[in-house]
Amino acid sequence: MSVDILYQSYKFARRDRIPIWNDVVWRNYVPLAIQVKPHDNFVGRVMLSWLADVRIVTSGSRAQQITRTAQLIAQDDDDYLMAGLQLKGRSFIEQHQRQARLRPGDFVFWDTRRPYDIYFPNDWEMAVFQFPRRAFSFGDGVAQQLTARVMDGQQGVTGVAGALLGRIAREAKWHNFHHKASLLEHTVGLLTLCSDQFVADKSISYDDVLFRRVRAYIKNNLKDPNLNTSSIAKAHGLSVQRLYRLCQSYQFQIGAFIQQQRLQQVKQVLATPRSRHRTIAAVANEWGFNDVPHFYRLFKREFGVTPGQFRESFE
Repeated sequence: MSVDILYQSYKFARRDRIPIWNDVVWRNYVPLAIQVKPHDNFVGRVMLSWLADVRIVTSGSRAQQITRTAQLIAQDDDDYLMAGLQLKGRSFIEQHQRQARLRPGDFVFWDTRRPYDIYFPNDWEMAVFQFPRRAFSFGDGVAQQLTARVMDGQQGVTGVAGALLGRIAREAKWHNFHHKASLLEHTVGLLTLCSDQFVADKSISYDDVLFRRVRAYIKNNLKDPNLNTSSIAKAHGLSVQRLYRLCQSYQFQIGAFIQQQRLQQVKQVLATPRSRHRTIAAVANEWGFNDVPHFYRLFKREFGVTPGQFRESFE
């Protein structure tokens, strides 16, 4: 699947460039207030690619101020933890009464459910990974500690994470990683490691740690056909009721998560040439789907095509 070029300023009349830019940014990030000084030769570009089900929107243009207010937040239900990687120029990101100042190679998190400001003082380019909040296992308390803090792209574990994000962002200008769920999992794991290091001296609740362990256990045991609430609770020394209360506090549904993760794994296998000799039923069964007709219905509902149609698109 090719990369989508959503905006290239040279394609529009000069008087239309900024209004169209504002519309494209609004539609491909979240509702935002954008202030761009009138410019006789405004230039900008917006590209969309994918890392599994995570959108990567890479954009760059002239100096501008971007604001997300409480009123704009109320206009949509999007719940993202954005990771913005500075590619060119500089930026200032303000949230929770903090300001992060980014150089090329640095990255930063911000929360779309809370107001924020982003200021680009000169020409710039940034790749923004739009992670659904459910992609991370940490709670709102940890997320709030992370936002608007510079993740140094030059050293330490944040440097390793920045290098990975940078490589993905550069490749995403030419093609996407739409069916690379394993790459997304490794990316989220590395970013979570950055968060662990960053909040090591902060107070992380026992439930935060336990919830991470539960999610990790589920991901590591997806092939187990007996993976369910009871087996997960037993593996962690919990009652089923205690596990339900834990997951409810994070708005996490075990059954839905298991199903979604298994479907993603089957999808990834079917997209690989080395799986051509295997039947779809065998792949589904490997990932815990014992009822094949039910699996077909779930797959089509999730991805809009049957497993067979999806596989044929790669042949």
